[in-house]
Amino acid sequence: MKKIFVHKIQVLAVIVFTMAWTMSACTKEDMKDGSPDIKPGNPQLENITPSSGAPGTLLTLKGSGLGDMRSIIFDKNNAPSLFQSTLNTGTAILFRVPDTATRGPQNIVLTNSQGKSLTIPFDVIPLALVNNAFPSEFESGSTIKLNGNNLDLVTQVILEGTTDEATIISQSLNEMVIQMPASDADKTKLVLTTTGGDKTTDIIFVNVDKALQIFTNDFVNPAQSWSWGGTYSASADDFVSGGKSLKAAYNPAETWGGLQIGMGSELPLPAGTKYFTFWVKGADVEKKVKLQVQGNNWSLSSPEKTLTIPAGKWTYFKEEIATLMPGINSISVILFQIHDEGKTLYFDNIMFIK
Repeated sequence: MKKIFVHKIQVLAVIVFTMAWTMSACTKEDMKDGSPDIKPGNPQLENITPSSGAPGTLLTLKGSGLGDMRSIIFDKNNAPSLFQSTLNTGTAILFRVPDTATRGPQNIVLTNSQGKSLTIPFDVIPLALVNNAFPSEFESGSTIKLNGNNLDLVTQVILEGTTDEATIISQSLNEMVIQMPASDADKTKLVLTTTGGDKTTDIIFVNVDKALQIFTNDFVNPAQSWSWGGTYSASADDFVSGGKSLKAAYNPAETWGGLQIGMGSELPLPAGTKYFTFWVKGADVEKKVKLQVQGNNWSLSSPEKTLTIPAGKWTYFKEEIATLMPGINSISVILFQIHDEGKTLYFDNIMFIK
């Protein structure tokens, strides 16, 4: 019995030791971030390829003492490059030119965990960057203002997927105005060319000429005003594009005035139509407007939707048809009814798009 008892104790001791060692190993492994276990050194450059590049370009740095790098900075505007430590060794580092790097000659400064640095001359070749655009819709001959970076270096603007070219009206570092061509594209992005190469915008531009229009510069047949509680007509006071918008002067002495757009004959929606879109410029105060669509020869009414119109600026609304007006595939009437007392709002480019 004593031998059996001693044997069990020895086995238990082995199990406990094994578990402790395993837990210790797992803990150490869990503490690792996947980076190679390479100590920091005295960083030295062998070469960097390429020696110039546009934002997004992958760079390969070779040398010695490159372990445990903590930061890579493009020093002209202190733009940091994000890099993956697991791809790097003591003799090579892979990283990209950051999108935020300022164009032109400058230094790349790499610093390791001991504060030792390596400085490398580099030339950032500019690509055009578009952050926003107004408007994001166009028709033949209309203008669009682009805001971003390196726009003064753009030599050509092409509608993606076509040979249609926009005309550059004016340009500076952060702003460019272009005039749009006629195009068969329903919607498109813009491809901007500089010496650094081509850059395609993230913004999608909708072709008004190819949309199912309700109001652009005026009511488009069969659309017409069946409104009440105010005056509603085309106006050159303010507009998004085309020279005129729909001035909805809801009567301030009345409440719940309605801009009601009726169809002289039922308006079928083309196959593939996905969105109901429009612009609204607000009054001097924020207002709420009820939007409702009736269709299928007056047999269906969409759920009422309340829109908040910010004061004093143009706001773009893009409503998904499947959600806004489920089951409706032809239009009888569109209603914009203002909450409470009337104010003057401007509507433009009311239309259906694919």
